[in-house]
Amino acid sequence: MSKSILRRLLCAGMCAILCLSLTGCMGSVDVLGKDSGVTLPPVSVSYDAPMGDTNQELSQTVLLYVPNSAGTRLVAQNERVTLSAARHPAEATLRRLFQFEGSDTAQPLTRDVSLQLSPVNPVEVSGGTATVNLGASALALSHSEFYVVCQAIANTLTQWGDIREVNVLVSSTQPGLDVGANVPVGCFTQNLTDSVDTLTASAEAQAAVPADRRMSLTAILYYPTFAGRGILAESRTVSFAGRGKPILIEALLDTLSQEAQSLPNVPALPTLSDYLSEPPAVQEIAVTGGQRAVLHFQQGFNDALIAAGVPRSVMMAALTYTITGFVPGINGLTVYIGEELVSAIVPNGVYEGAGEPINFANGVMRRSDFSHFLLANCTLYLGDGTGHLVAVQRPIPYYEARSARALLGCLMQGPQSVDSISTQAVLPGELGDADLLGIGLDGQTLLLNFAPHFAAASEQLDETAERLLIYAVVNTLCELPAVRSVCFFVNGEQPETLSGKIYLPGVFLKNSSLVVQ
Repeated sequence: MSKSILRRLLCAGMCAILCLSLTGCMGSVDVLGKDSGVTLPPVSVSYDAPMGDTNQELSQTVLLYVPNSAGTRLVAQNERVTLSAARHPAEATLRRLFQFEGSDTAQPLTRDVSLQLSPVNPVEVSGGTATVNLGASALALSHSEFYVVCQAIANTLTQWGDIREVNVLVSSTQPGLDVGANVPVGCFTQNLTDSVDTLTASAEAQAAVPADRRMSLTAILYYPTFAGRGILAESRTVSFAGRGKPILIEALLDTLSQEAQSLPNVPALPTLSDYLSEPPAVQEIAVTGGQRAVLHFQQGFNDALIAAGVPRSVMMAALTYTITGFVPGINGLTVYIGEELVSAIVPNGVYEGAGEPINFANGVMRRSDFSHFLLANCTLYLGDGTGHLVAVQRPIPYYEARSARALLGCLMQGPQSVDSISTQAVLPGELGDADLLGIGLDGQTLLLNFAPHFAAASEQLDETAERLLIYAVVNTLCELPAVRSVCFFVNGEQPETLSGKIYLPGVFLKNSSLVVQ
């Protein structure tokens, strides 16, 4: 082989490698390059195009925190768990934690009490927090044992970077650290150093604090989102003048009235305590048992909510979730505005159940009444108007935050008023859920099978628009922990291109070079 021919072959090879490195794809080339003088072999993949949403399970090693064989401290046990890529792993991991039967080096989490997750909203993940709802069997634990279980749950769930604080309820109620359910527990963060004896002593010391002594605890507050779509969680350190339940409630209201610290595009609330016509009260619930918090707001509270852009239904959700999630023994909320008892709401603008009345038996609002109001922010990539992509935070139902189909649906919707910043659409506006025939997962490659209408709607895109479409999809889906690359199909086949500019066969990696801050 002559040196000149060898140089030409090396040059062609280097050009191909350069194309791959610049485009963020493997086995795919950004520009078709028909006039470049470089001919690459056709790319083929071994994946089958998915029909329907299939093969989205993955096997993963997780850490379960349980007492060591001596029962002196919490230690991590490696367990292989089958997880759904479309859901947060927290729930499946906790079920395995409660089933752990022990090993040569570790004990079960509890020996005499069979722990289970509640069938109602077992694990809710939003805003860097997780609220775990245990079944009624957890009430058989002593308060010190409950405290250690909470820490084990927190250590287990914080192994994922999107959970920092953990709140634990039993049957949708905060049980507290004393017999009278008067001492709040607060949230738990990761603690890998304290022994079980130290944790037990902490629980006893917290329960022994005089009722009138000022204290600070971490609570999860729930803020209405912009445009009334629902509520988002944020953990805050709250200072309380004492531990009387009305005092706890008033401090929560005062903190909720302050601006959210980490949530973008959240409306400012009116100062809630300014609209109280009398101090918060706590009453027994005669029929079902438990206690309810009672709030009396002035008639002007309605106008204040309207001025803030907060629907009454979403405000009731925020209050109910915030109070019942922290104040021990409180499993319901009753609200008066002027002389009106809020006994029903008709939510509008929420993702699920808009226009459907929600009635509160005996005027008592429960967490379960508002479970579909809870949202979590997802990350989408949309256009910035200058040929680049920009990361956008959008609140969606918390249980859809890891669903590839849900995220693609968000991209198809284009920019929304609830988004953290203003952007431009990158997908043709006429696309909908029916244009996605199937989703599958093979290793860390997400497989997307679009209907022919997807390709037809994209035929007239110019090169910049086609590139933004492809990488808006790829970058958005590569935000999912289980996904590292994306493979495109149209009607079961890998097309050469959509509009003649971007070479589609192969798999695509995330492309950060197109993203502006």
